[in-house]
Amino acid sequence: MNSIVLQVLLYAFVAGASPVALGAALVVLGSRHGRWSGLAFAIGVVLGQTIVCALAFAVGSATLPVGQHAHDTARAIFELALGIALLVAGVYAWRQPATHAPKPNSRSKAVSDRLERLSLPALFFAGAALTLGPKRLTITLLVTASVSAADLSGTENVTLTLLYVVIATALVSVPVVLAIVFGPRAEAWMREVQVWLTAHRRPLSYYPLTILGVLVIIDATLILVT
Repeated sequence: MNSIVLQVLLYAFVAGASPVALGAALVVLGSRHGRWSGLAFAIGVVLGQTIVCALAFAVGSATLPVGQHAHDTARAIFELALGIALLVAGVYAWRQPATHAPKPNSRSKAVSDRLERLSLPALFFAGAALTLGPKRLTITLLVTASVSAADLSGTENVTLTLLYVVIATALVSVPVVLAIVFGPRAEAWMREVQVWLTAHRRPLSYYPLTILGVLVIIDATLILVT
């Protein structure tokens, strides 16, 4: 149980460590509807991530081979491929130039301007769409596959999934909660966090991706050789 909890925590951290997600939340909080906009966006993100997890469980149950050995082999092959992809992504992240301050470009400014003009329902769906990025989808599939293969009770499966959702969406939900409780002061705090995340984006990407990639490859190798 402790091993799968550690895996879920690592997956959730890698999925959720995104300055882009925090930046989007801050833009929404600074829009015309302020806290209501942030709340709609955060609910969309959390609910969207929950639905993606539920669909991943359903698809995994329907498509994985029947039989424990075949199930484990399929999961191990998937883990091995993902582990290699994570290592490649880690190398790519490390080769990127260090950034000491966020540098807005025309694309990010266009996205920010669009977010500021969206209605509350549109912000809800924009938040849900944030959970459909390739990195987050891939990690979510691995999380659900790992939890399913851990032979846990239904309650433990739900608990681990909720733990993943909470951590993976924290950079959106936490600023919104803080803004509701503390008002404008929270936005200033979160902007400082955003600057720090952007300045440390390379190590924050490289080390979790590399560590997770190595652990996943080791786990997959042990399954295949036993």
